[in-house]
Amino acid sequence: MLECIVEAGYRDTTVADIVRVARTSRRSFYQEFADKQSCFFALLTVTNEFMIAEIARRVDPEASIEDQVRQAVSSYVEASERYPGLTLSWIRELPALGSAAQAVKDETMEAWIELFVGLTSTPTMAAAGVVPMDRQRAIFLWGGFRELTAGAVESGTPLTSIIEPATAASLALVTPPRR
Repeated sequence: MLECIVEAGYRDTTVADIVRVARTSRRSFYQEFADKQSCFFALLTVTNEFMIAEIARRVDPEASIEDQVRQAVSSYVEASERYPGLTLSWIRELPALGSAAQAVKDETMEAWIELFVGLTSTPTMAAAGVVPMDRQRAIFLWGGFRELTAGAVESGTPLTSIIEPATAASLALVTPPRR
């Protein structure tokens, strides 16, 4: 499924394409997945779990706030750059699948919120006056990341171009106001 999405996108991928690339049979495919959509959902779930774990692993909780945010953003960009076609499909095509995709969208959002809360709940963050991120700020931040990412992929701009604006926006959301 991943290779097919990278080549053609979700919409233009067929089960025949998936089994051809996987060098398996339709029977084997249908033993694992009800349809193309459930295969897509499984791929997105695994990818999301990998990205979140990768970001959490790469952020040094002892580093400065600025360094932690930059590490998180850079890790997100690096993970997204591996398969920009999948990233774009996740952002643009998943929502178009309507109510069937709602559980995947909800689980994804909750996982990202949990990551943002966890990253802003460290002793270093608390010592700097950072309040753990609340749900509304996490949703706002995640939406911004997704749109910056989609815009870069759609325009053919390197994803590294979003590191600075995403880092600045993230810092603005987590850094306590100066008095």
